[in-house]
Amino acid sequence: MSRLDQALVNIIGVKPTYMRPPYLATGGNVLPTMKNLGYRVITNDVDSGDWNNQTPQQSQQKFQQAGTSGNGHISLMHETYAGTVNTLTPWLISWAKNNNLKLVTVGKSSFTICMFIFTNAP
Repeated sequence: MSRLDQALVNIIGVKPTYMRPPYLATGGNVLPTMKNLGYRVITNDVDSGDWNNQTPQQSQQKFQQAGTSGNGHISLMHETYAGTVNTLTPWLISWAKNNNLKLVTVGKSSFTICMFIFTNAP
């Protein structure tokens, strides 16, 4: 993580403050280590299932089931799957707008990559 931090600082001038563990694994020393390094660990509550060969239509059902209430949702989607990029993402943006939801990065003032939270907050 320290090498990644330095690489990002060298490239974009910012050290990330959030991280999503690979495979969402938070056991063992992951959480205390990340806390000691100054990170906030995030996971998702809506999994598109794109990594598990689910179709964009199946993923859409998951977002609809998660609904529009509460404090928002954090989705797990991967930019390496054409169905996610070409079908699911445009649908999600439209669905969010139609439901008066706002798509924002996890940390509005922090560097995050392809991680969105949708919320009904103003």
